[in-house]
Parts: sequence; structure tokens; C-alpha cells
Amino acid sequence: MEAFEVTVLGERWRIAEREPMGATPAYDLDWLDGPADGTYGFAVGGAPLTPEQLIAEATAFVEGFSEAGGIGEDFPGFVPARFRDAGFRDAGFRDAGFRDAG
Repeated sequence: MEAFEVTVLGERWRIAEREPMGATPAYDLDWLDGPADGTYGFAVGGAPLTPEQLIAEATAFVEGFSEAGGIGEDFPGFVPARFRDAGFRDAGFRDAGFRDAG
């Protein structure tokens, strides 16, 4: 599969397949405009995945990132796009009880 870019919930991702010789493919999902100056991301693997399945992985990650107890608490200065679009300029969306409606 060719690497591709996609936007989910206002966040830009680059998704690329790694297929080690003789092994099951793995996929790198790089959050291009995410925390840590766009160097943050994650990998999934274990079975071949379709682009649609990979986009669903990125979407679920972005949704969970901002939830109470989510990884987003480790990046207090980062505000996801959908919260910036709602007028939040800092992590105060967490204090305001803002919950993602999906």
C-alpha cells in the first residue's frame, strides 16, 4: 500500500505500511499536526489492514486522546483542532467539561 495522508476530526495524519521481509505488515500513523511538533504517532499491526481500517484507527485515537484520563493529559499545551475550532486556545476544554460528541 502506498503511504497516504488523511484528515480526521480536523487532524492531519500520514499513514504508511512497513512490511518486514517475511513478516506481517505493520503501519505507522504519524500525527502531522499533533503534539510534540508533529512527531507524535503510533503503530498498529498483526494483520493486513485496509485504508478504511487504518483511518478508523486514527479516528479512534484522536477521539480517545482528549477524553478524561486520555493520553492528551500528557500534553497540556496541545489543543486538538476540533477544540480550537470551538474557541478553546489552551487545555481549558478539559476543565470546562467539554466532551467529544464524536
